[in-house]
Amino acid sequence: METLTRKEQLVFQKVRDFISQGEKLTIRALQAALGYASPRSISVMLDQIMAKGWLYRDSLEQIRISPQYKTDSYEVRSIPLIWAIACGMPIFAEENIETKIPISTKLLSPSDEYFFLRAEWDSMNQKWIESGDLVLIKRTNLPESGKIVVALINDEATLKEYKKIGDSVYLIPHSDNQKHRPIILDESDGNIMIQWIFVRAFPGDLFT
Repeated sequence: METLTRKEQLVFQKVRDFISQGEKLTIRALQAALGYASPRSISVMLDQIMAKGWLYRDSLEQIRISPQYKTDSYEVRSIPLIWAIACGMPIFAEENIETKIPISTKLLSPSDEYFFLRAEWDSMNQKWIESGDLVLIKRTNLPESGKIVVALINDEATLKEYKKIGDSVYLIPHSDNQKHRPIILDESDGNIMIQWIFVRAFPGDLFT
């Protein structure tokens, strides 16, 4: 089968979500779920995906997944892109999930928990993490010094390099913008929680 573009992957994944959840699959439903302005755009995208062999219409004109497609357990996992985290945990309520992004299982550990956040500002641009990028995050029990982490300070998430020296925690930016300064905290401070580490970043404009 011909490779799907990023936008086609998102449409294909949403079609799979509708079918797997037993929901009625219509052009209008896909349009609403994906935030497209025109049903024509969805229709054209579906035709392109069908032409590439990933979808087909059965004898009743219902959209179906091609039998040639491999299941998630062999090829991809759907990782949610979320709006917010609180109390150290991502908020997976439906209203906080912007979309789900199919990621090759070769990039993931099968036993780990992942989600995406959208990077804001430019505090880590020297680590090739730009504002607007989609940042893949993995759960960890104990971050290693020198790792890039998502730290939650008073329920506000920040992406920084983590360093621990004695009882002090340093959250260090890597930016061309000198306004970003290290944050120094006490390890015992109950207002800080670090349970997620950075895996890699993807250009956000690939998913718009």
